[in-house]
Amino acid sequence: MNKAHEVTDSDSYVLPVKNHVRTAPNKRIGRRLVVSFVFLAIIVVGGSGWVLYRQSLQSLEDQMGDHLVSEVELIALGIAGATITELVPSYETTKFYSNETERLRVAQEKLGARRIYVFDRDCRSLLDSQRDIRIGWEYPLCKYRDPMEVEKVWLGEAVHTLLVRDDSLGQDYMTGYAPIFDDQNNVVAGVAVDIGARFTKEFASFKQRVYLFAGLSGLVTLIVALALARTLTRPIQRLVMAAREIGRGNLDEAVDTSANDEIGYLGETMEEMRLRLLARDAQLRQMLGGVAHEIRNPLGGIEIYAGLIAEDLPDEDSRKQHIQKVIAEVRNLNMVISEFLDFARPAPPAPEITAVDRLVEDVAFLLTPEMERVGVEYFQDIAPELTIFSDPEQIKRALINLMKNGVQAMANKGGELKVRGKATSDGVAIEIIDTGSGIPKKVRGRLFEPFFTTREKGSGLGLAIVQQAIEKNRGRIHIETVDEKGTTVTLHLPAVNSDLSFRNSS
Repeated sequence: MNKAHEVTDSDSYVLPVKNHVRTAPNKRIGRRLVVSFVFLAIIVVGGSGWVLYRQSLQSLEDQMGDHLVSEVELIALGIAGATITELVPSYETTKFYSNETERLRVAQEKLGARRIYVFDRDCRSLLDSQRDIRIGWEYPLCKYRDPMEVEKVWLGEAVHTLLVRDDSLGQDYMTGYAPIFDDQNNVVAGVAVDIGARFTKEFASFKQRVYLFAGLSGLVTLIVALALARTLTRPIQRLVMAAREIGRGNLDEAVDTSANDEIGYLGETMEEMRLRLLARDAQLRQMLGGVAHEIRNPLGGIEIYAGLIAEDLPDEDSRKQHIQKVIAEVRNLNMVISEFLDFARPAPPAPEITAVDRLVEDVAFLLTPEMERVGVEYFQDIAPELTIFSDPEQIKRALINLMKNGVQAMANKGGELKVRGKATSDGVAIEIIDTGSGIPKKVRGRLFEPFFTTREKGSGLGLAIVQQAIEKNRGRIHIETVDEKGTTVTLHLPAVNSDLSFRNSS
């Protein structure tokens, strides 16, 4: 496929010469497909894992809370409510106090609790499993963090708190509260048990595994989505390229219809459209060629008879000048008809290795009289060893047309015409540079349009034929123009026979 021809002005403004070629869309289907799949996978896998994590954590918290309430109630039953209220500061040395605190420490060890303590209505210590806590010491957490739970204790209910994080120990724990009754079944004190939640460490690891699994799922989905997107978008991209070529008038490339889905059906429809356009184009070319041929025959007769008349007239006869003008106009018509035939029935290229410098020299020799007449200086800079693999006659005619256009662009004030040739990474570039006034903006977009011309005479097929010849020889053409400074036409042609399958004209 060939690239679009371009024209630029002094502000580096780029215009496609022949057709408007839409740039690639910012939001590609494949990209959106990949993002959607990955996002969906992360949401589903990560969300499901997070819900499972939260539900499991909540279930274990509830079980731990129920178990803790049962344990704290048993501890409360073992504490003498009638006696506990008699404890006041300085009773730490009594045997009762020592026995009760020892019982709390034993219970603490068996339960694996962090702490067990008994408190009064003011949240002050009566008993504590920690040896350094004295009677009357205030429990701020009991008083300020868990006032609602403590209030339920004084109503005779056993409750537990939610999991609480102890940053100093780096551990989660839960506190259970239960009331202590006296002989008249009155609540006289409360007991609290702080117990660590060892399972939260495992759940932290579980949460990390959920994140990891979600990330791996996203990665796997990304790989699968990329493969699927490539499978889906590649046929679409081929159809886009085929549609662009059809829009440019290149009807020789068949549309890929290998897919067995809706894309394949679309390809078949485009191929059917291409074939119909190709058939219609062939009919129009045949008609154009037939009309041109029918006109050329009588024109040939007119030229012959006009020549005979001119020979019979003396040179000083004014009528002979009129006849010669008729002959000149008939020859102009013949040139136009020849262009019609070249455009309607282009010959397939016969490529061969051709020296670029000799080809350009032949064209310059033919144009020398015209260049001298309008005051154009010619310069050539082409290495002798530079060669192309193209049809020499077709490329020669294209060079004649382009170099002649450059000369005509400088016909009013003269100038310089320079042809340079250089090797490139993909072949050979031939530059035709003139110092004319540049190409007007209003005609830049129609330069290669058939039958478009700004001159009073001419068919408007010159550049269309040039484009056709260059593309048939697997090349491309690029134009840069700067207002009041000139135009540079660059032909990119193959240097070697990298592809023998030259496209033939229909």
